[in-house]
Amino acid sequence: MLLIGSQAFAQSAPAPAAAEAPRQEEIVVTGSLISRPDYQANSPIVSVGEAALANTGQITVERALAQMPQFSGSGIGQSNTSSTGTGLTGGQSYASLRGLGSKRALILLDGKRLQPSNPDGSVDLNTIPEALVGNVEVITGGASTTYGSDATAGVINFRLKRDFTGLSLKAQTGITNYGDGDNYRITATAGGKFADDRGRAFVSLDYSKRERAKSRERPWNLARIYVGDVNQATPYGLAIFTPNNQPTLAAVNGVLSQYGKGTLTASNGNRNYIGQLSFNNDGTLWTVNGAPVINFRGTDTDDSYLVPNGNSIYGPAFQTKFAFRGGDTQSNMNRYMAMGRVDYELTDAINAYGQFSYTTYNQDSIVNTTLSNNFYTQHIPYNSYFVPADLRAVLASRPNPTAPFDYTKQWLAVGNRGQTYKYNVWQAMVGMNGELGIGDLTWDAYGSTSVSDFYNGQTGGLSAARLVDLLSVTDGNFSRFNGCTNFNIFGDLPISQACKDYILRDTLNTTHMKQNIVQGTVQGSLFKLPAGDVRFAVGADYRSNSFFYKADGALNQPPGTSYFADGGSDVIGFASLRDSSGEVKVKELFGELFVPVLQDLPFIKELNLDFGYRYSDYNSIGSAHTYKVDFDWRAIDEIRFRGGYNRAIRAPSVGELFAPVSNGSTSIGTATATGIAGDPCDVNSSFRRGSNEGRVRALCLAQGMDAGTYTSYTGTAQVFPLTGGNPDLKEETADTLSFGAVLTSPFESPLLRQIRMSVDWYDIKIKGAIGTLSVANSLQACFNADGVSNPNYDANNYYCTLLGTRQTTGRLGATSIQPLLNLGQFEVSGIDVQFDWRAGLEDFGLGEHSGVLALRTIVSYLDKFDIQDRPGQPTYNYAGSIGRSIDSSAGITHPRWKANTNLNYSLDKLDLSLTWRFLAKMKHSNLVTNPSSTTKGIASYNVFDLNIGYTLPGDIDISVGSTNIFNKAPPSYTDTPATYDSSTYDVLGRTFFMTLAKKF
Repeated sequence: MLLIGSQAFAQSAPAPAAAEAPRQEEIVVTGSLISRPDYQANSPIVSVGEAALANTGQITVERALAQMPQFSGSGIGQSNTSSTGTGLTGGQSYASLRGLGSKRALILLDGKRLQPSNPDGSVDLNTIPEALVGNVEVITGGASTTYGSDATAGVINFRLKRDFTGLSLKAQTGITNYGDGDNYRITATAGGKFADDRGRAFVSLDYSKRERAKSRERPWNLARIYVGDVNQATPYGLAIFTPNNQPTLAAVNGVLSQYGKGTLTASNGNRNYIGQLSFNNDGTLWTVNGAPVINFRGTDTDDSYLVPNGNSIYGPAFQTKFAFRGGDTQSNMNRYMAMGRVDYELTDAINAYGQFSYTTYNQDSIVNTTLSNNFYTQHIPYNSYFVPADLRAVLASRPNPTAPFDYTKQWLAVGNRGQTYKYNVWQAMVGMNGELGIGDLTWDAYGSTSVSDFYNGQTGGLSAARLVDLLSVTDGNFSRFNGCTNFNIFGDLPISQACKDYILRDTLNTTHMKQNIVQGTVQGSLFKLPAGDVRFAVGADYRSNSFFYKADGALNQPPGTSYFADGGSDVIGFASLRDSSGEVKVKELFGELFVPVLQDLPFIKELNLDFGYRYSDYNSIGSAHTYKVDFDWRAIDEIRFRGGYNRAIRAPSVGELFAPVSNGSTSIGTATATGIAGDPCDVNSSFRRGSNEGRVRALCLAQGMDAGTYTSYTGTAQVFPLTGGNPDLKEETADTLSFGAVLTSPFESPLLRQIRMSVDWYDIKIKGAIGTLSVANSLQACFNADGVSNPNYDANNYYCTLLGTRQTTGRLGATSIQPLLNLGQFEVSGIDVQFDWRAGLEDFGLGEHSGVLALRTIVSYLDKFDIQDRPGQPTYNYAGSIGRSIDSSAGITHPRWKANTNLNYSLDKLDLSLTWRFLAKMKHSNLVTNPSSTTKGIASYNVFDLNIGYTLPGDIDISVGSTNIFNKAPPSYTDTPATYDSSTYDVLGRTFFMTLAKKF
């Protein structure tokens, strides 16, 4: 599998596109506005060739990019869908350069912007027409001077093939080792010239389909035990009692004693145990959540519940029934693409062009059954019709015996939740270019308009209002519920189809985004210096990006119209949402100047400088300035040095400014006696130990917790805060330094003369990074974990105000906020090395026509991955660790070493390729901030891929291959079994593919 195209080492781009320079033998390099003969890049650039894209055996382009050391996981590799309620990212595939997130990598097609597929500005790689891609150029570091905002981590430029003549057909299929994950693809491209060769046109059609691959089919997943306290949710249902209205220990034991299975003692009969009870299918009770498991009568008996360390957890038999009931390792996808382009010479000096592309695809995913553990406000009347007699006896012992009680359940009887995703993305562009007739000056002007429509459907959610109505029945009269006559949820009992139809509520959310661009440039020579021509480029552009989000009415309930008093969602299982919209507009002026300084001197064969500047005026952030200084120094013919400095920006996207308000689930961790994770008010928390315990208690009570609850309060790891956009955000700034050398062999020996090598150092520092201030961070800052954020333990401290008022149970309420802010800073630095060697086997004495052997390896060393969460906070280096990302699109793996090595043999019509992918071992990120942590890291990873290509009679090209040929399991990290980074490691296992191609 040839990963990097043949142009990568030379760092020169392919032949210029006709639309950009129809009459010049000049090159436009990614990262520059200036075209000139023999142009070579000053910044580190690698290139993925057409062969590399084909040899991965994938139907989408993300797999080839995922294998490059410059990339880290960002949803690339498998295109797994998201289980979040917002539906703004599900099913899409992104590329994250240097682990800095997909929104900081600018995606271009022939040097021009594509339509963003996500409100955060990211471009979905599923919209790239792979059949037309000639190569992919990747530049590391800021390029905002050349392309504007978003290029803080770098640029990925997909270059199209243009000279299509005749008809090309290609068919591809593949399957995994486990008989699932099938994929199919058919492409047809036709093109040619017309009007006496003054015009040129092509059209390409592409259909691809990918089937689901299931987690339960992989042996590395079947080894997993689903660990989680039963009080989170159980399919048998769980009654929960508030701290101030609990049943008595005597009443609970009075019921348990009838079963002859044991009773609770005072030592284990505190609130945590008698405050929660579950139900067998016969209506009897059993104990959960840390207490001895007494009287559980489930069908899975001994294997269902284990009790290590006093906590009930799901065992192997139960996880087979529940945890892997239908989860996806890879989601399915159906995609249709069409693209066409026309170039026409209006005159000898003016060329016109038009281009159109359209992509539509859909995916769906299973996201397990609905958990109602976040629905503690679902108060069930004490005399609800199906309340078992044994529970009624316990309820009667409470101080307020007629008060309702809370209930939570894993709704296995209803079935899985699901997410459906449909995307329609199109872009139209028209433009003209030509010669000005003044020296060699040329011009280019174009306009582009594009739209992305996203439809996110959600199935398997439950109507809160209808559940409340059903559970409020006390007399057994269910006649008004559309045939739902039996709704006994106390136990793992079946639910009739009529009841399912009544309580299930499907939803549909829509996102509409539009981008308009107008741009014009002029470039050419200014004057001549002794070392060559001084060249320039100047231009101006206008760009607008609009965003409109429409939430389903069931998820967007105003106050007073839903079950919840403050409004929100009527659907359990998916987040509440609000409608939202906004637009970002920018006007820009930019220029670039190339200055040849010295030439043909000792140790200075050539020395050139490149200067650039861009002024941007946004309606959102005001003015911004970006600039660059690059150099290119060829010391001798065999050694060339390159590098420079770039200042780049990333203006906040429409999503970051105007994203809808949502209350999705987030983790704050589990409180322990030594760590800072979890709720500080938890009785097990380290915050409640030491000299500040009194101040912690006062702060917990000031947040709404009562003194009785505080005494024995146990928090949860999951909370449900509000998130959304922030129109007051400012731009991020990035400073990139790079220095490198390109070396070519000085030897004449046939075995050594085709050796080439490049070494590049880079350092990217991003300030004012836009990110979410998580509830976990706010909790730690509010309770002064760092010693500086809230030294007075003031309830009015900024971080404390984000936490809202606590519920009566003591838990953080839905008024907690996770705001988007300009937070801390990131700094990433390292070294990339590329080595190429090529020789004919005849040079080894094997005779003529014995074929050619080629070796290529790309190695990346990560020296620094610094993260500072907030200004004034400590900075930690996460290089060599796994588990920490700067945001959800950035990836969690940061190995010190990554490598991709390819060995290729070719002979006439035969081509063999073996690729070795390597990632070094990593410690868990917990060790970075807590050296005493025992959280498990990850072992080194070695995977091999094989590809065989051959040209059959009739010029039919066939290719067969296998990825992960030894079926290497993905390494698991953390202390929870089967926890994988699916965007970096191969979670599918061994795959096989075959491709047929024919040109007419």
